[in-house]
Amino acid sequence: MPGRINLRKLESPQQFQRLCERLLARLYPDFHPVSQAGGDEGVDGFLAWGSEFFQFTHTEGNVPLRKVRADLEKAKEFRGVNKWHFLCSRSLSAQTWRFIETERTSCSFAIEIWDGTRIEEELSKQQDLVDEFFPEYAKKAYEGTEKIQRILKRKRLRARDGDAPEGLEINEDEKEDIQKLINQLAEEEAVRRGRKANYQREWAELNSKFDVSSYHRLPKNRFGQAIEYLRGKLFKRRAGEPRYFQVQRAVRGIHGIAKALAWTEQQRRQFYSEQTGKDHLKDMNTKEKLTVYEAMKLLQKRIDAQG
Repeated sequence: MPGRINLRKLESPQQFQRLCERLLARLYPDFHPVSQAGGDEGVDGFLAWGSEFFQFTHTEGNVPLRKVRADLEKAKEFRGVNKWHFLCSRSLSAQTWRFIETERTSCSFAIEIWDGTRIEEELSKQQDLVDEFFPEYAKKAYEGTEKIQRILKRKRLRARDGDAPEGLEINEDEKEDIQKLINQLAEEEAVRRGRKANYQREWAELNSKFDVSSYHRLPKNRFGQAIEYLRGKLFKRRAGEPRYFQVQRAVRGIHGIAKALAWTEQQRRQFYSEQTGKDHLKDMNTKEKLTVYEAMKLLQKRIDAQG
């Protein structure tokens, strides 16, 4: 899980830079690290033709606001920039997030923040990079898996009253739906509190709520109740979080859905304009971004329902 990949274990800013360069090269085929292109001038990487710039920073504590401000001002000196990506190994303070949200309303290009949580999430999908940069994590993950397998071979989980009779438990697709919501609950809570994701607590609360020994044994006729329970927890927690968390999640969701639908930039801009009258996220206020996100989710559901 992303929460178990600890960027604080990286020994130097140079190691963090190498990690970012390797990761971005996989996510963006036309990514070019400045370390190979020569010169820096406040930019650590860029996409072909200089349409998007990337800046990396690795700090021992929270990223100082003055660092973000200084790097952003450097990016403003370049012409033709469409997006500025700021990658940092640690969290940003509430004051820094407020600064970023203010800048987004007036900046001529989009601002994309990759904090430690997001980088760890993307990195968790690249197992070979995890093994290379976090060998101790890879070793522990392997040993942990082996230990769990030995325990399961020695004993079975004690049955509980809510366990489904054999053949009447939820299917694999339903198990996956529950697991996704559990991961989302744990990882969003970790971001809010600035700590590692506690997946075990979320699983324990679910199993206790439905009196099952494991979610694998949840009765099929209670699947809908379980999903409603987990979504209710998710929405309740979100209701009490800072507004900028909601905006950050919405923007990520917008880009994620557009990517899943294989939309071109022109298609995205047309959809934005239909919803808000504005064709770029950087021109929208918080309410408009959330409106676009909700509309895209509804559209994706309709498309998925059509098969």
